Amino acid sequence: MKISFISVLPPYRGGISNHSSLILKELKKNNDVQVINFRKLYPSIFFPGKSQYDDSNPIGSRFLSSVNPITWRKVFLDVEANHSDILIFKFWHPFFIPCYRYIAKKIKKNTNCKIVIIFDNILPHEPFPFTKVLLNYFFKYVDAYIVQSGKVEKELATIVPNPIYDKVFHPIYDNYPDIIDKRDAKLKLKIQDSDIVLFFGLIRKYKGLDRLILSMEKVFEEKPNIKLLIVGECYGEKKKYLSLIKKSKYSDRILWVEEYVKESEVNLYFSASDVVVLPYLSASQSGIIPLAYNYNKPVIVSDLEGLAEVVDVDKTGHIFDPKLKNDLSKKIVDFFDLYDEKFYTKNIEEYKNNFKWSNFEDSIIKLLHRLEK
Repeated sequence: MKISFISVLPPYRGGISNHSSLILKELKKNNDVQVINFRKLYPSIFFPGKSQYDDSNPIGSRFLSSVNPITWRKVFLDVEANHSDILIFKFWHPFFIPCYRYIAKKIKKNTNCKIVIIFDNILPHEPFPFTKVLLNYFFKYVDAYIVQSGKVEKELATIVPNPIYDKVFHPIYDNYPDIIDKRDAKLKLKIQDSDIVLFFGLIRKYKGLDRLILSMEKVFEEKPNIKLLIVGECYGEKKKYLSLIKKSKYSDRILWVEEYVKESEVNLYFSASDVVVLPYLSASQSGIIPLAYNYNKPVIVSDLEGLAEVVDVDKTGHIFDPKLKNDLSKKIVDFFDLYDEKFYTKNIEEYKNNFKWSNFEDSIIKLLHRLEK
């Protein structure tokens, strides 16, 4: 099968780029894949971080600019010349719809190529002007969809009547360095003799870090051996988080590594941790849970569909009710009261077999067969 694949990929950094590169790796095993990467993803004024790039090698043909229509036409011409059976768009934000829609419209008008979207999100976490209008503007040229959570599945149903789609949960990341001895990891981080609660990933308002910092007060009171390790670059409201940490009676037990972590160093933080907490206010799904499972680390997550549906409760992690005051604190305290590392490791090892990268290729083939009927 001939596939054209359009997504953000290395050298762009971040979970979506990493996720796309692993889908691509799987697709290339049995298919002829044309890869189109971005040369310009966001204008610099729209990017809140320190850099959009890491030091990884570029993947694919890097000429697409989200803001330059000349490059959109070049993508269309390249896909048309490739005689692809399927064009796959990786979609995570309506900002890219003018670009994507132009390409999709041209492909539908001039070829027999089927168009499929793999969603990270449909609706953005932060408000974006005319989102629903833009989505309808694009989706009328799309044949089928792949969603990665029940939340996105429901969102799709509100926008597209009777969509042709499949659901594939976010697979387990397997491209990071192996886990190392917990004691060695803690020694390197100078946090030995402590139990570690880990918050990992880019920090945005919707991820609820303030909720976690405040909830840790009661945890610290009851568990003098625990530390909170925050690892991630902040995308806004940094002063608010620093203020909360400063006001805490236990500020010396809150450590913040405020930087984007290279893939080669990710294992250090997960190896040192005992549990990974996702106190999110909203979520379509998250790459942090499969990353935690890769290192056999249990999770404690908000009761949000995009998170809770990939937690085997009391076996691979726990779910807290954000509507109940102190429930997050209680879940963390209860976790350490009953903590059995071997128990969680065994359960996670079994559970993560459900989340394979090959599921994406299987899903695409399944959708193609449905479209041919």
